Amino acid sequence: MSRSAMVLAGVLLATACGRGDVAPVSSSTAAVSGTENRAQPPAAATPAASASSAQAAPRTTTTPDAAAAAESPSAAREAADDPRIEEIRKKYAEIQADKGLQKSEFRMACPADEGSAEIRLHQKNNAVSKAELKDIAAGDAGSTYQFYYDNGQLIFALNDAFPFGDVAATRLLQRRYYYHQGSPLLCMKKSAEGPADQVESLLHKAPNEPVDCSFAPKVQRLASAAARGAAATDELKKLLCPQPPRRTGR
Repeated sequence: MSRSAMVLAGVLLATACGRGDVAPVSSSTAAVSGTENRAQPPAAATPAASASSAQAAPRTTTTPDAAAAAESPSAAREAADDPRIEEIRKKYAEIQADKGLQKSEFRMACPADEGSAEIRLHQKNNAVSKAELKDIAAGDAGSTYQFYYDNGQLIFALNDAFPFGDVAATRLLQRRYYYHQGSPLLCMKKSAEGPADQVESLLHKAPNEPVDCSFAPKVQRLASAAARGAAATDELKKLLCPQPPRRTGR
């Protein structure tokens, strides 16, 4: 089976996990990642990293303060009752509103043309506030991540899968991850399927659902590596690029 087909199969399996609005507002961390389907045995956002020849994930623009009405009732209550979630939303809004962030970017290629990645950093006073990562598989699959940091620590990650399907039935997937003091605090998902020109709107209206945080540690490792920029190229390759099969002795 080709690597592209394997990636798409992984994304389809991740349908239980989702994609959607862009801000921590609805506390939905939807993330099906090309990374999840590539380097690992699931990114978001909405903001996509720098432009590239690969297809970028659709963008949405929900504000961090948007009402959590679209969330599932239990998730909305959990988010509303935890002051740490609100603090993350406030910090997210501050970073998004800061027009003075300095931008830099670099690209990384996997061996044997097995994919690539683009990273864009947004810094203030030499500290990374936001990092955008586009993980591009060696086909038409992949995903984008947006990482938000406070004093060097990851506080929020949004992961969007590239849209897949056809014009009549395009599917979008997204996950969101909230972190507090280095540990996942809340993980959410959402998904939508419909005509290509309507699916983004459908995703915006789709309910958010809690999801287990089993992939949160890897997202955190990606965020840590992305914040280091080109200096972490080798680590990013290990996380994003297909790894050769291990040889087993007889």
